[in-house]
Amino acid sequence: MRSSARLQGKVAIVTGGGQGIGEAIAAGYAGEGAKILITGRTIGKIEEVVDRIETAGGTAIALEAVAGERDQSEKTVELALSKWGRVDVLVNNAHTFTDFLPLEDPKMEEHCKVDFQSAFFGSLQLMQICFPLMVGQGGGSIINMGSSYGIRCEPGFLAYAASKEAIRTLTRTAAREWGKHRIRVNTILPSALSPKAIWYLEESKTYDLELSKVAMGRFGAPEDIVPTAIFLASDESHFVTGQTIGVEGGATML
Repeated sequence: MRSSARLQGKVAIVTGGGQGIGEAIAAGYAGEGAKILITGRTIGKIEEVVDRIETAGGTAIALEAVAGERDQSEKTVELALSKWGRVDVLVNNAHTFTDFLPLEDPKMEEHCKVDFQSAFFGSLQLMQICFPLMVGQGGGSIINMGSSYGIRCEPGFLAYAASKEAIRTLTRTAAREWGKHRIRVNTILPSALSPKAIWYLEESKTYDLELSKVAMGRFGAPEDIVPTAIFLASDESHFVTGQTIGVEGGATML
């Protein structure tokens, strides 16, 4: 499973790692020599990911945890410390995705609360808890997941888009404040087809329209996100912080 061992000796937390992009990043990190703590809502899913990583020769553990619950965020970091004594990389990937909803719908406020609690506050909590650890060990890398929807503002996705743009602000603020501690904080804008994305494209009959916006002419897969996530976790990106990096085939160009 290991190739160049670019992450040898590092400990990484990957939230929302039971499927899709989170699963692919966790496996990619393990393949480069990192020890991985994978969290998610469904313990069965993340245990299956851990089994696949271990079968391939990697090291990983699973923890059932809901993003945005501070006690569970604390438990996540405590487990990584008890097992391996440090946290070098934090990937905030977990996000509870609310369905399409028009702006005028009375349920919009509740949708915003759901998205912000899991995505924004979930990321903020883990960053705050990891901060003193990373300071003490001389640095670290935090990777937050944004979305091109936050920039494009597609109709019907205010809650999702607003929470993702808030994450980009969180990233840049942390990069400014924590750079002196050698803590790097960056945002990836990923695009990879998931069962939810496929359902939406088919249900809304927008598959061809959305595909036409992608410069490279195809939708991404979770594995397409992994090389950039490995780069940002590795020492190769030691002078990269506060950046938004789109890994979505050129649908959004900053």
